[in-house]
Amino acid sequence: MKNIIFITLFLCFHFSYSQICPTGGTQKKPPKGIFAGAITGKSEGIASNDPNAIIGPDGQPSKHWVSVKDRLPYTILYENDKSAGAPAKYIKITTPIEPKQDPATFQLGGFGFNSLTFSVPPNTPSYYNRLDCRDSLGLYVDVTAGYDINTNEAFWELQSIDPVTLLPPTNPFIGLLLLQDSTKPTSGHGFVNFSVKPKKTAVTLDTIVDHASILFDSNDTIPTNLHKNTIDAFAPISTLNNITAVGPNKVALSWTGADDTGGSGIKSYTLYVSTNSTSFYILKAGITRTDTTIKLAPDSSYCFFVLATDSVDNVETLRPSTIKCVTVGSSVLPITWLYFNGTKKGKNNLLQWATATENNSKEFHLERSLTGRDFARIATIAAKGNSTIKQEYAHTDVGVDQLNSSVIYYRLKEIDLDGSYTYSNIVRLNYDSRAVFNSIVYPNPTSGSLTVTVGDSKLIGSMATVVDLNGRIIQKVKLGSQSQTFNFSSFTNGIYFIRLVNSEILKVEKF
Repeated sequence: MKNIIFITLFLCFHFSYSQICPTGGTQKKPPKGIFAGAITGKSEGIASNDPNAIIGPDGQPSKHWVSVKDRLPYTILYENDKSAGAPAKYIKITTPIEPKQDPATFQLGGFGFNSLTFSVPPNTPSYYNRLDCRDSLGLYVDVTAGYDINTNEAFWELQSIDPVTLLPPTNPFIGLLLLQDSTKPTSGHGFVNFSVKPKKTAVTLDTIVDHASILFDSNDTIPTNLHKNTIDAFAPISTLNNITAVGPNKVALSWTGADDTGGSGIKSYTLYVSTNSTSFYILKAGITRTDTTIKLAPDSSYCFFVLATDSVDNVETLRPSTIKCVTVGSSVLPITWLYFNGTKKGKNNLLQWATATENNSKEFHLERSLTGRDFARIATIAAKGNSTIKQEYAHTDVGVDQLNSSVIYYRLKEIDLDGSYTYSNIVRLNYDSRAVFNSIVYPNPTSGSLTVTVGDSKLIGSMATVVDLNGRIIQKVKLGSQSQTFNFSSFTNGIYFIRLVNSEILKVEKF
């Protein structure tokens, strides 16, 4: 007997009680009177009695939306009703794993009863312990919990054990869940916590309806309420429109966006900018509009993209083809751009543009680049000079197949009569389906997580290596998709480099 007691003391997790239902994730606190009017269990003579409830994530209105990527926390509450005549000796709680939940992600959380709370090791799918509760209850309590693959249910069994006989107690007034006591608010109350993720195959508008069943001793099994959440499985998509100069060193940006069909809706946009077309930092976050005006330093080229976030924080994945670039000249001319775009025409590229007004404009220089950085003039087109009506222009770049480049960039430089100038947006055309872009990294600088979007699909499946300034390898990450997340949270602040197997090197600043 001494040996048994010695072992159980080391197995027990025994803490002071802080609240009836410790929170885990975003959960509702049980409102006052939550058990009022609940279905009660059958009782005969001296017996326990059980109202109960399940509480899940609030989610986002109006359908209690959750993301397919979320870990969903739940609390099951049980109570020995005020009408009960005896403590509960044995408690069994079950909850089915719903069709859109992934049982492989099931994890147990803390649990408690009366004034006692107990922790469970992190990432635990199953648990057994003999709790030494002799000081408070005069009992041991055997706890077994986990996921039953045969019934597809999560379960908790709590059994009172007489410390003398090591059998369930025969005294009807001894049990693990006490009678309620107005002087001891926690008496007669208990809870269990767990969490589980939706299946990765779930789609938007799939629902998860959770419920549980609770058994006290020989009473009837009683079902809880139902808790329903709706899944938003896909991120929204946004598109940045052409960039327009609107004043001295100012550009106007606008974009469109839409969530997936039936989704929870777009919450905000994040605007990114780069001066080297590789490292993008956040220019503005949490934007609820679909346009903005930015003042930029002159004589520089800038590239932008925008990413949408929906109401459950599904974030859009960058598509490199949506990046838009612009060069800001030393001054803004009295010209209003309507558009500048390009179209592939076999072995040629057709460039078209239009102005709404012109004042003392001389000519347009059509410039081309194979890198997106170094541009060279390929044509000069006379301007209308002065005009208050729409003017349209076009030029065909012939024989681009001879350039042996899968990506070609174009921009317009508008020259005024006095020699001042301004640039249009940059047009990028893919010459064939094998287009390869530069890989980019964002947000950069970063305080923790960042994303690398590879420009060459052949990099998917390869290893990316993170090194510090001294060349020491800090981390290796397999590129599982076009956009791969890196976690720099544990790194000290400083400069790091991400090396890709195609010899690209991405510089990252951690702050």
